Amino acid sequence: MRVEALPVHKAALISPALVVAGILAGAGVPFVMPPAAIRAQVASPAAASDFTTFLARVDAAQLELQNGRPAAFKALWSKADEVTLSGGFGGTIEKGWPAISSRLDWVATRFSNGTNRIERIVTHASGELGYVIQAEHLQYRVPGDTSDSTRDYRVTMIFRRQAGEWRIVHRQADSQLTRQ
Repeated sequence: MRVEALPVHKAALISPALVVAGILAGAGVPFVMPPAAIRAQVASPAAASDFTTFLARVDAAQLELQNGRPAAFKALWSKADEVTLSGGFGGTIEKGWPAISSRLDWVATRFSNGTNRIERIVTHASGELGYVIQAEHLQYRVPGDTSDSTRDYRVTMIFRRQAGEWRIVHRQADSQLTRQ
């Protein structure tokens, strides 16, 4: 397959939002982009700082979840019907806030005494969409067990601005860190 570089003036018209939408479409995940997200936009330093601050809140909320407390992580999710979660414990892909809320409550019962290390590989936000690709390394105890457990995940999260606030609209995590 031959890949041809676009001239700069044409490449500038391709926004990260379109790239994310293409990824979701290829995965069979229904996703509707707001018109503002379709336009190519350059993130201002203030917008980049806002997204970075939000990611710090996500990290802190995940640590709460990994200690059996789901409320902070749940508060960062969109409550829209099209939100999706393909969690690290496997199972079906959850769709819609009621299913995700229930799943996150269940996930919290699997963790106590948690710590984590997050390796950010890519972060990007432009306009109304943002995403992060990262590796997560967890150490925790299953409640009632005295031995430590570990999990390592590849993670993709997609975020959308709603009413001026960043919200999680998709999270995918899996443990396929070893090439098959």
